[in-house]
Amino acid sequence: MTMKRVDPGVEVGAMPVPDMANLPNDLAPAVKFSSPTDEDMASVAALRANSDPWKSRGETLEDSLKSLTALRPFVHVAKVQNQVVGYVTIERDGPVPGAAYMRNIVVKPELRRRGVGMAVLNHALQTARDMYRKTIALRVDPANAPAVSFYRNAGFTTVATVVSKKSGKLRLLMSREL
Repeated sequence: MTMKRVDPGVEVGAMPVPDMANLPNDLAPAVKFSSPTDEDMASVAALRANSDPWKSRGETLEDSLKSLTALRPFVHVAKVQNQVVGYVTIERDGPVPGAAYMRNIVVKPELRRRGVGMAVLNHALQTARDMYRKTIALRVDPANAPAVSFYRNAGFTTVATVVSKKSGKLRLLMSREL
């Protein structure tokens, strides 16, 4: 039997949180974006592993890190007080020809409904414009009512219902003009 050494310093739930008592209700102006550092990648992987749909699929921290490492050139990290509070992956090409593709957008649960998600989405929209795209597309689980509502309120419309290659479940393919 082989044993694998586990680094005790890496825990999925051990992500630092900004000082909540000193944060304004609208965090959008405080959100700063950057490309991920190696340290950021660990925080982003922990955020992903603790968020649905990855959490409900049983994705481990190691699985998340592997997936995100493959997407690293497309990952944009959102920080408040130098702490990772969310991220978005935005690719030049995706399932809709000629449209940028937003693969993931994740915000720390305790900071949702405080402007962070919209700041992350606006950053993704600008990134797509910087890629000279006129449209952005995404896929979302139709059962994820808060996400569907968020995207609809941001101007996205459903263009198709597709079957996920990974899960075999239905997903809404949504897009919006930039």
